[in-house]
Amino acid sequence: MDLRSMMLVLHVGFGSIALLTAALAFLTEKGPRFHAKVGRVYAMAMVGVGSTAAVLWALGSSSFLLFIAFFSTYLVLVGWRLGHNRRGVIGHVDAALLGMGVVGALGLLAVAVTMALPGQGDEGVAGATAVVPLVFAAICAALAFTQRSAMKQGTAPRGKDRIRQHGLFMGAGTIATVTAFSLTAVGGGVVMWLLPTVIGTPLILWNLRGLRTGRVAAPEVAAAA
Repeated sequence: MDLRSMMLVLHVGFGSIALLTAALAFLTEKGPRFHAKVGRVYAMAMVGVGSTAAVLWALGSSSFLLFIAFFSTYLVLVGWRLGHNRRGVIGHVDAALLGMGVVGALGLLAVAVTMALPGQGDEGVAGATAVVPLVFAAICAALAFTQRSAMKQGTAPRGKDRIRQHGLFMGAGTIATVTAFSLTAVGGGVVMWLLPTVIGTPLILWNLRGLRTGRVAAPEVAAAA
């Protein structure tokens, strides 16, 4: 097995673990230790996804897939950080994560521009599909702006706002992870690439409503306050 094949196996393996733990985290009650442990495994799996994507890109893989992996890893790591940062402390790790968000947004924007140029599509991809990285670049920029706005206030989100943003970033990261996995395993056109976003966005909104309907564990919310 050559290096590219080995990295692809690892990449798919990390992605499979990420998808499984993301589903478990979504379905389990927020607050208890099991949810936190599952979230930790999810975050570490996404670090593996991002790292192997970088190696695959160096070996000739698509720039689009690289920045999708970078984007999804950024979102999950920010979500994981929010899940643990109950005191609202802002440190160097938050600045580093914000930098990841900026790089992800700019990288996806550059891929979109490249795809839109006649004859310059990444690996022969049709120019019309430039809308896909453009949508993801806008989402990444919006969430990075959300993170930056919170940091400018001197403290990270706390209380219910922290839980809400934790769910937002984790949910968006899961959508990006599903998109990257489906691209690697299935392929497809613009509709297939954007389908996880179309399906996942209402699910994120439904999950965030849990703070108002009692689906988020009361002890967790109380501890976050």
